[in-house]
Amino acid sequence: MASERSNAVLRATIFGLVAFASCMASTPQATAVILNSGSTNSHGYKITVATDGTGTAVLANRDGSAAGPVKSFHIAPQIAARFFADLAAARKSKTPAAGCMKSASFGSVTHVTWDGWQSPDLDCPPGDASIGALVTDVERIREASGIPAFPLRQP
Repeated sequence: MASERSNAVLRATIFGLVAFASCMASTPQATAVILNSGSTNSHGYKITVATDGTGTAVLANRDGSAAGPVKSFHIAPQIAARFFADLAAARKSKTPAAGCMKSASFGSVTHVTWDGWQSPDLDCPPGDASIGALVTDVERIREASGIPAFPLRQP
């Protein structure tokens, strides 16, 4: 009797572990998209980053079309973790979008979209510390992706 009961417990435990493992394996990576509009004189870019630190980056024209090849890159897991934690903090802060003065030729707009939320323009001075942390994360990720700070258009 005790043997049957321990076998049932063992089977239930194994079933639970298999179910848990299959759920974890099928859980998609969360991703965030960093989108820069570019300007009259520079290309924009689109960078996609997953929670595991994998990402892709591509220069973009003003109409959103690719201006070069898509490149894969990887950031350290701790940088990815900080980025997604800072995204969560920025979303909770509910900092209102505030515009700022920009050059007609060199001004651009940079947003991060994640989990149904879009950041305020990160090319304007940060409204609070959580947005400032996000600006720092985006710059680190942009550098790691190989996208230059100011990708000039070729004549």
